[in-house]
Amino acid sequence: MDTNESTNTTMASTTSPMAKKTAEEEMADEAEIYAKYTRDWKSASSSPRRYFHNETVLSSMQFTHYTPGHIPYNTAGSTPKTLQIISIKLVEIAGGLEFPLSVYGVVAVRDTVDGSRNILFHRRTYKAQQLKQNDSFLCLTGPSRAIVFTDAVDFELQLGVKGTPDKALISQARRYTGGHGPGVSSIYFKNVMCTLELCVQPVRRTVQATILNIHAVRKDGSWPFPHGGLVACYPLSGEFVFTDSGINHHTIERSSSRIVLVESKGRAIPNGRGAYIDLQRQVVSVETEGALDIIIQAYSKSGAVAKRARVRLMPKFCGISQEKCALCGAQVTITVAWSLVPMNNAEIGLGPCNGRIV
Repeated sequence: MDTNESTNTTMASTTSPMAKKTAEEEMADEAEIYAKYTRDWKSASSSPRRYFHNETVLSSMQFTHYTPGHIPYNTAGSTPKTLQIISIKLVEIAGGLEFPLSVYGVVAVRDTVDGSRNILFHRRTYKAQQLKQNDSFLCLTGPSRAIVFTDAVDFELQLGVKGTPDKALISQARRYTGGHGPGVSSIYFKNVMCTLELCVQPVRRTVQATILNIHAVRKDGSWPFPHGGLVACYPLSGEFVFTDSGINHHTIERSSSRIVLVESKGRAIPNGRGAYIDLQRQVVSVETEGALDIIIQAYSKSGAVAKRARVRLMPKFCGISQEKCALCGAQVTITVAWSLVPMNNAEIGLGPCNGRIV
């Protein structure tokens, strides 16, 4: 092959429709696909008062106030299968990005109950979360209520990286119909800039628990978490085991299902007025036959676990539970609200008007 022929062949390959797209072109295509998704959603909306960015207004404590044993059958509350959100992690970056990264944007999920966004992560640019290579989990604040999972749910991710200039990290939407079995499953969202791992777990016959507050007070008034700490929970699965003496009920802890409610490393764990721990996440799904373990850890100056306490709460259909424990010389009081799961916003008086009665 002569030089001219070789040159022509090279030029043809670079201008071919099959030529590889640049990262900028890939991201532009992704942004357009996401924009089309939002347009299609708006076109399919059954009401002109439903907006794409509307957030669910159904409460995780919708039925907490009912009297045990006297819950009306017409409450539109039930114990359905739900989807537990365990964690979201940035597992890989590309496209010239380097840790640490300041990430902002929204991760949300929609179920069939009201079709509105249930926010999992939301940060504006001025409050972007810094992710490090050895600590790249998004700091989740939701869901704000249990995610009903009788059929499918839709995940929406629109994240950016703060910089000069800012860059798009990912803009994707995907319908999720389930993994394999009752264990924790990973859903991967990937593009030319990054890979995110969203860990989820189906929960059969669910009630929802709202960790209302955790009060930790010492007699001298000092804060028991000056070097940081962790509050996490483990929803336990209830199972039945056949033994010689009959059928015994017990709970099994799955270590991969740890849900972080708040964690602070190297600095005091955040606290509100009156010695209450400032929780970043509060709502979890719990099996009616299972249990909920809440773990509280205090870190030492070196970052090691200095003290650890655990309480176990049994689920209820409504009402409040309160448990106490001791940690680092403090009395810790944990208050949890229980509720059935709302199944239909129209039947409990909420229409698509962002919470107004219709």
